[in-house]
Amino acid sequence: MVASRIWCVVLVCLGATAPAAAVVGGEPAAPPEPDAAVVFVQRQGRSARLEGLKDDKLGYYTFYGIRYAEPPLGPRRFQRATRRYMAGELTATKQCLPCPQPDPYMPKRMIGDEDCLCLNVFAPKMPGEETGSPVIFFIHGGNYRSGSTSAYGGQHFAQKDTILVTAQYRLGALGYLSTGQRDASGNLGLFDLHTAMVWINEYIEFFGGDKNRVVLMGQGSGGSAASLLALSPEGRSATGVAAMSGTPLSPGAVRPDPQKHASALANATGCPSAPAERLVLCLRKMPVEKVVLADADLNMGSVDTVKFLDDISGRSGAGARVEGEDDLRALPPLVVEPPADSLKKKDKRVPLLTGVTSAETSRAVYGKYNKFLTNQLQSVKDFIKKDLIGGLQSVVAGVEGLLPFTAALNQVLPLTDYYQAVFTQTANAVDGLSQIAEATGDALFNFPAYQTVNAWSGGGSAFLYSFEHVGNLSKGAYFLPGVPLADQSNGMPEGAKLKGPAHGDELAYLFEPLDAEGKPTGGEVSGTDARARDSFVGLVAKFAHRTDKSDKKSGGGFFDKSFSKDTDQFLKITDQVKMEKEFRFCQMGMWGNMGDRLTSALCKNLITDLLGTLPIGDIANGKIPLVSGQNPLGALTGQQNVLPLGGLTGQQNSMPLGGLLGQTQGQQKPQSITGGLFGQRAPSRNQATRKTTPKSNLLDIPFDF
Repeated sequence: MVASRIWCVVLVCLGATAPAAAVVGGEPAAPPEPDAAVVFVQRQGRSARLEGLKDDKLGYYTFYGIRYAEPPLGPRRFQRATRRYMAGELTATKQCLPCPQPDPYMPKRMIGDEDCLCLNVFAPKMPGEETGSPVIFFIHGGNYRSGSTSAYGGQHFAQKDTILVTAQYRLGALGYLSTGQRDASGNLGLFDLHTAMVWINEYIEFFGGDKNRVVLMGQGSGGSAASLLALSPEGRSATGVAAMSGTPLSPGAVRPDPQKHASALANATGCPSAPAERLVLCLRKMPVEKVVLADADLNMGSVDTVKFLDDISGRSGAGARVEGEDDLRALPPLVVEPPADSLKKKDKRVPLLTGVTSAETSRAVYGKYNKFLTNQLQSVKDFIKKDLIGGLQSVVAGVEGLLPFTAALNQVLPLTDYYQAVFTQTANAVDGLSQIAEATGDALFNFPAYQTVNAWSGGGSAFLYSFEHVGNLSKGAYFLPGVPLADQSNGMPEGAKLKGPAHGDELAYLFEPLDAEGKPTGGEVSGTDARARDSFVGLVAKFAHRTDKSDKKSGGGFFDKSFSKDTDQFLKITDQVKMEKEFRFCQMGMWGNMGDRLTSALCKNLITDLLGTLPIGDIANGKIPLVSGQNPLGALTGQQNVLPLGGLTGQQNSMPLGGLLGQTQGQQKPQSITGGLFGQRAPSRNQATRKTTPKSNLLDIPFDF
């Protein structure tokens, strides 16, 4: 009897330092098959046996539908998540239903269930004596309104000795309703994700993972959420962030006026808008379908330019908000301050990998909004100049950290005239759609990513990429159904062709597409697509492995040097990964009010060739005042932005009339309007012949002529 008690004590002690023994509820569990997908857990005084699936061909393990929190039903609706501990005999072979959201294919219908706070684990190995594998915690996109984990398979990461965890979180009003007051403080979806992070910290070692190497990763709004969590004091257990097509400075990252949405939802459901407690009680008693569909109806209505921009920028509907330091309940907040304020600080930050696809908005422009935009181009004089660019300027100005344009900038570079001039060369609607795709992609995705990586590098390593491969796996709609940026239902207008991958088109190059039962959809993969997938997965896996302090050089050279404003280097991803310099040099100069770029020989000549009479040279002579303090980078980092003069993106994407994605490399001088705008490779700074004028008193930088 004494020996038996001693043996029990030994088992408990071992459970605190090593993977659990095969004991459940105090009784020996059935021994698993060799290499079976069975996990034994002992934590918080509880024991569990979890059975998943093993892929015998590829040798990785899958665990579907693990509940990390209690279902947010009844009184738990509109409350922060309550942790669920693993205990007893559990089966993890079937995915959970998605969180409640509108059916992307059938309006006026809801899909999903409130019992949805589940996660999936894809593991390359079961725990053993060796060091655990690094973990990628992926957050799906969908503008905080839609999406699930069901389509995202992790076999490609597992084959790179990397664990993938995907988690579902509450969406729409159920996840982000906020009046800014104590009883409806919002950000419940983010708190769900934080609870999943706690689960990873508690349990991932039992799946062969290393809790000290966890990279937060997300796409679209998921990328913004991952960034917000990493900036939060509550989310700093992560050791890296990979933000795809979404950043903390993206227009849709945080909502500036959540009260407006809450009032509209109250009106739509017949609930009182105030006080917040009565609104929440009313919505809590309501069938979930009524709440979801009423929330969805708020985004319906006639299409105009404002709705178009709100839709593709992710600003419409409920979303994350800035909570402040005190939620009046003594509970810790997640988003304490505006992201730009966090980025101004010199606090040490974890490494960041962020980037874009090279044609982010093209599917929305050529797809869902094709008819509206074509009609506007044909019927509204100077539509691009007066409506579109003006609207984009308003969006950019509304994001703290992406500074509004000053009157001085518009004197130096009338941005509205630039885009309009490109279109009016032919007045062809297809070319107009091309310019709209270019302008919206730069303003809503490229510029926020560029500003984020610049600001982030002030407190930690930061890396920028541009995904530019188009292949048979470029099907963002499979992962993001119902999201206009990924919509492929309307096809392409005659004469139009995508000039690069759109929003979400990179996802199948990282994740194996899964069907509703969690099985790979299969299909032939071309050699080029296979190389592109291996390159991209390998890059992200190396980033996850790199966070191990004992192995700083595992990045294959790509992560040896952080982003620098001296070179604007970025990783160009096709079927291979290459380091390039000067990411969209002149475009970022236009959107960022960077006087040194606008007055460089390259940008000045190209813009003048297009518009003819721009007095760009006057900025250097002091005839047009431009204050260097208006530089957005200075606002974020507190430093003056002195960037190299000359050089461009080096991208080979070509658009009608030159567009903005540019020409192939090698041309040193623009030949005509159709020869490309801002897209040609300039001579390197070592090769270029320079004549430098004295520094301007206004800008305090040298200028090239």
